[in-house]
Amino acid sequence: MYRNELKYLINAHQKNVMANKLSKICQRDSFCNADGGYLVSSLYFDDYNQCAFFDKVSGIRDRKKFRVRVYNYQSDVIKLERKIRRGYVTEKSHIRISKEEYDTLLRGDVSFLRHKNEVVAKDFYLYYRTKNLRPRVVVEYRREALIYKYGDVRITFDSLLKAGVFRKDLFSNRYMISAIPQDQIILEVKYTGYFPDVIRNMIQTDNLQWQSISKYAKCCVVGM
Repeated sequence: MYRNELKYLINAHQKNVMANKLSKICQRDSFCNADGGYLVSSLYFDDYNQCAFFDKVSGIRDRKKFRVRVYNYQSDVIKLERKIRRGYVTEKSHIRISKEEYDTLLRGDVSFLRHKNEVVAKDFYLYYRTKNLRPRVVVEYRREALIYKYGDVRITFDSLLKAGVFRKDLFSNRYMISAIPQDQIILEVKYTGYFPDVIRNMIQTDNLQWQSISKYAKCCVVGM
């Protein structure tokens, strides 16, 4: 299912005001820790020509990218994800893989995906074999997420965005490079169908400037 996705750059004060209002009507994401947030780590794949990166910075409207994602450095939930963008809407799908399958993938063996029926597995396998997909960069950030069930709205505040470019493994210690100033926060709003006025008014999107922000592209740039 395709969802609308809006992105903005805000500061800590704006985030605190918004989060305080939203918390009165929204629920926190199930991954949140006691402090209200959690760590997201993603290993992005790109081809030899870095098409995912250059399509983004060139403004290509229809794009596709693959990543492996974990939360709080834990291996109990490992997702192989595919994200497709068509203009202003996105479609994200995933399969769960085991830690053993993840390790196999890092060694360059994707044969186990041939035995999976999900479209994500087949598509990744095809791109890996035909377009020479390889690990490109680790993207890491702290996320606070709120969910409003009417309109299937998800609001996230992502901060402390960092890139891991030297050791491309989600579970190993690595040198991380900051990709945005520490006082910047990426606000993302995703919704299906309609954007409820109550959420729009709390965030006051009319007073914000929509931006085409890619965490993957930002992290690639700092690693160049």
